[in-house]
Amino acid sequence: MDEVTVRRGYNHNTISWDEAFKNLNDSIDKKIMIKHFDGFFVAHRAEKISVVQDVLNDLECKIAHLYIGIVAENPGFGNHHDDVDVWFWQNKGVTRWDVNNGDNYILNEGDLIYIPKGVDHNVSSIVARFGISMSRE
Repeated sequence: MDEVTVRRGYNHNTISWDEAFKNLNDSIDKKIMIKHFDGFFVAHRAEKISVVQDVLNDLECKIAHLYIGIVAENPGFGNHHDDVDVWFWQNKGVTRWDVNNGDNYILNEGDLIYIPKGVDHNVSSIVARFGISMSRE
């Protein structure tokens, strides 16, 4: 796929806040969690969450990271691009995705967005939120 695509209501069998925080806590214990700034965290190995396995299989992905923004309106990582194709599955809350071509997308619970490798994008939280970023590499 060469362009950004959004699948509304892709999968509403989302993770609970309790499961998200358990994965975050497990990542802290294993020192595989990143605190980007106060209230925004990235937990690696989200593939350990049982519900995520089905989504990984469906998308033919192997790697999953959990992004949690508990502070509303946090800026995430700012404008950036990834070196791999990324699928992001919004689990709770709402995010705004601004893409380099001027398009923007609002993701709600259950939505999935695909961002091709090298496409500049900026993700910001509208409310407290979390989701799963997945890739094949």
